[in-house]
Amino acid sequence: MRFLVLVFFLFSFGAHASRMVQSKIYDIDYGVGDEETFIMLTSGDVVWVKSSRNKSASGQLELVKRLNQSKIFTLGDANELLSVKEASISEQTAVDEFSPDSIQEEHVPTVIADLATATAHFKAGRYLDKDSQCFNRAHVWTYEWFTKNQIKSNKTWVFFTRRYIRKFKFEWWFHVAPSVAVSENGVVKEKIMDVKYARGPIDIKRWTDKFLLDDANCPMVSTYSDYANYPESGSCYTMRTSMYYFQPFDIESKEIWGTIRADWIDADVKSAYLEAFEEVFGGIAK
Repeated sequence: MRFLVLVFFLFSFGAHASRMVQSKIYDIDYGVGDEETFIMLTSGDVVWVKSSRNKSASGQLELVKRLNQSKIFTLGDANELLSVKEASISEQTAVDEFSPDSIQEEHVPTVIADLATATAHFKAGRYLDKDSQCFNRAHVWTYEWFTKNQIKSNKTWVFFTRRYIRKFKFEWWFHVAPSVAVSENGVVKEKIMDVKYARGPIDIKRWTDKFLLDDANCPMVSTYSDYANYPESGSCYTMRTSMYYFQPFDIESKEIWGTIRADWIDADVKSAYLEAFEEVFGGIAK
């Protein structure tokens, strides 16, 4: 309780608009010298902490990170931190009980016959005009294309470097969308299926250009550490996973502990439907 009161008084003044995000803290970047501190939330949001010199607040944020606690963060119109409060028990993130000790990853994406067919599947992807998290939307889209059309897809991730985040005061540290294999004139090509930010299947460079303010190329890497270990190198990196990977933590866990995701996890699918579409496996949430 002491922490919540402290944060409220530090960050609640001067806001003209706000939004709430339920998330955990993935990492905290204190910068160098007079640079502002920013928090990387597991939701993908970058949150700016104006009073970064306050050692007590920094210590409490570090505690939230270390304990892996889910909190409700209130953000201002410039993604500045306004307040933090407890998430209710019913709002807490479900425990992931997936422990595939001996599963081998053998994911072969479905090759869609042509661009017209891929476009038809794209247009069947739903979008609810509300604040939602990209990884939840992507999980529902890939899940529905699989269960309704037997399409095995991938997810393509773009990770923004800390250098890029500071340079442009960028509000995300990652974004993700489904990607599919499409046959075009006998050549299989990757197409991004971002129903929110595109009008149809598009090439990866056209997709990343929608978010990059410096027209940077985003190298494709094979491991999460290729991004995480080079925070000041370039502007962005891209990475490809199977459709089953839900959040960046899952990608990191694969590299560190060998935890492979080879199937859908009910807790992830349920939380994705609820957050992105306000539904419980197709039924309207009450």
